[in-house]
Amino acid sequence: MIPELLQTALARALASIASARGVASDRIPDPTLRLSQPLRHGHWVSPIALRSAAVLNTGSRTLAGEIAARLHDDLSIAEVEVAGPGFLNITVSPGALATGVAEIVAADGRFGPDHSVAASIDAVINQRISSRRVPRPGQQTMGTDILRYVAARENSPSAHFHEAGLWRRAHPDNPVHYVQVTHATACRVRRRAVAAGIDATAFDPTALSDDTETALAAALMDFVATAVRAASTGEPQRIALLLEAISQLFRDWTQACPVTPSLDEDITRLHASRLVLDRAAIIVLATGLSLLGVSAPERM
Repeated sequence: MIPELLQTALARALASIASARGVASDRIPDPTLRLSQPLRHGHWVSPIALRSAAVLNTGSRTLAGEIAARLHDDLSIAEVEVAGPGFLNITVSPGALATGVAEIVAADGRFGPDHSVAASIDAVINQRISSRRVPRPGQQTMGTDILRYVAARENSPSAHFHEAGLWRRAHPDNPVHYVQVTHATACRVRRRAVAAGIDATAFDPTALSDDTETALAAALMDFVATAVRAASTGEPQRIALLLEAISQLFRDWTQACPVTPSLDEDITRLHASRLVLDRAAIIVLATGLSLLGVSAPERM
């Protein structure tokens, strides 16, 4: 996945800079990335220059510029911008993002983090539920999906489990409903596209170039790395918040880029490629909900 490849590229660039300065590479911190919010400032952001500048005896912004110069040699990276005191805003090429989306679809049921990550997430959610001593009638009122999503999303021991009515509302302001409806919507988009005769095998990685397409693709690419971080830090809310962000990006994308053409349009490779992106969104949303122990309905 792209985040792991970017981390490797950052580590390679830092090792080269350290070697030129006579600094042992084992003194350099491991590079970190986070999905950019908002995505108009690149796809991923890294603070590694700020964390490494003192070790390399240079200014953080100067170091960021040196790293950026080396990253420009990576064909999958479209742009690297140095921001603020030395943050690296990294924009990945649309083709690389589209190829990553196709890899998600190819993996299908094998997509996602390993079993140890899933077990860690499950244990944290179960511990949160038990520590809040939710009465059994309350559990029955809320339902398993709501109970587990609230526990995953709310880190505070005083999470409002008693406000079950709010969480049960079929409303966009209800996070679990919003994510589940988005999954069901993506499934409906797929059904309509297949019924219209769109063939996903005509996928063209150069076709997905709209800003809404690349933003959604980047968020999908970030899922596994986010799940691994969530497991290592005991913060399943990272997964819930990413699923909610993906849901909003999916809505933005489908409004701007229809998967199924209108009656007077021909089916092209663009529609086939959009169908692949839609299928990737289904897989990521379903995998994320499953990690939280929440159902992923195909119709709502």
